[in-house]
Amino acid sequence: MKLYALLYIFLCYSGIALCQGLNESATIELGPKNLSIDQPFTISVVLRDAENRPAVLFPEIKDLEKRSKSATSSISTVDGKKVVIQTITQEYYASKPGNYLIPKFTITVNGYRLHSEETMAVFALGEAATITEREASPEAQGNEFQSINEAVFLSVLTDKKTVFIREGFALRISLYIAENAPVEMEFYRFNIQLQSILKSLRPANCWEENVGIEEIVKRKIKIKGKNYTEYNMYQARLFPITTENIVFPSIKLDMLVTDNSAAVNVEKKVVRTFRSKAMIVNVKQLPEHPLRDQVAVGQYTLRETLSSTLVYPGESIRYMFKVEGIGNIAAIPAPAVQGNSNFDIYPPEVSQIIKRSYQNVTGEKTFDYFVVPRKDGTFPLGRYFQWVFFNSQKAAYDTLRSEKSLEVKGEDYKLANLSLTGSSGLYDNIENLDSSKRGFDYKKILREITNAVVIVLLITLIWVFRK
Repeated sequence: MKLYALLYIFLCYSGIALCQGLNESATIELGPKNLSIDQPFTISVVLRDAENRPAVLFPEIKDLEKRSKSATSSISTVDGKKVVIQTITQEYYASKPGNYLIPKFTITVNGYRLHSEETMAVFALGEAATITEREASPEAQGNEFQSINEAVFLSVLTDKKTVFIREGFALRISLYIAENAPVEMEFYRFNIQLQSILKSLRPANCWEENVGIEEIVKRKIKIKGKNYTEYNMYQARLFPITTENIVFPSIKLDMLVTDNSAAVNVEKKVVRTFRSKAMIVNVKQLPEHPLRDQVAVGQYTLRETLSSTLVYPGESIRYMFKVEGIGNIAAIPAPAVQGNSNFDIYPPEVSQIIKRSYQNVTGEKTFDYFVVPRKDGTFPLGRYFQWVFFNSQKAAYDTLRSEKSLEVKGEDYKLANLSLTGSSGLYDNIENLDSSKRGFDYKKILREITNAVVIVLLITLIWVFRK
């Protein structure tokens, strides 16, 4: 009986500890299972209440090729508490249509082991794209590779040669090895070399948004009709914050190469150095404008919502001004709000969602306002809410203005009459509110109860041993 009691206590303790750890850790989410050949199967790790993005190594899947990786962070405020959600996503592509088995796998995140069960992904041949078109790499078609004749070469590549200040561009570091290259090689002290490379390449006058590469990602591409394998070591989006041109110096990478030339059946490994070409990205100043040094640069659109279009003076409403698009989302400033005597406009709650990938940094930033009208009338909100930015695609300034209109009916707003009229103003009955009451953190309470149960089980375990 004592053995069964010990076993029962141990299982209860292990189950509770495991559930508590997983509750505070991460979850795995799989993307759609039915796909066309030009679409990726995705595996995502979602972390809640995580300020920092951890390193995540995704599994290798037979017959599927790892491609782009993206990281999305969502920051919002719920009941006055900051909520952060990090999502890290890995894409997998198929080389031909068919059914692909995704075996069960385990991902370790922040010391916790997350499990995913076996599933099946189905890739069908799409109508709009062919396999040949998808295999062609956009980078490999540029002028940068037109003069390349080497079987092995190191490349530092950007997707733009000229940008405006605060406009994003991509940086990519890769080693290319031809399929028919007459050498065998392996990476040599890679982590040490990569840190040295990044130290010399990272410009001081740029804001960096990177996905984070914890492993070398390889893929098959064609360059000038020849088959190469690209070993991607680093990629990021950079946003210049000054008009100084960005210089990327030549970098070197040492590889361990197997040399068979010394004697028959005798292999000798030697260190061979590969160097990239230096390159410059030119940075242009924005055209003259009163807000030239303050505006965001990118491609943006406005989405807005108004909790009610018809209110009485003194009645509070919520107005959401959401900027979404391509650019440095984290650095987006709040819209310019025109001061006036018609409204009380309170500072907004700000939330944002940012998706980082090699192709772009996209997302949205939301400004949630409380607005209290003072007078009756019809008020186009475009007079009060507007946001100026520089459209990098059009190379011109643009303005996002509210298209909402608010109708206010009733007598002029008079602060002294609020308690008598029974209006639903923002500060009605504030003197009757009990500010001494504390809110409940249910997650904290559950954690404390769980810890108490664990302690009781441990005490019971000790008591059983002593008996």
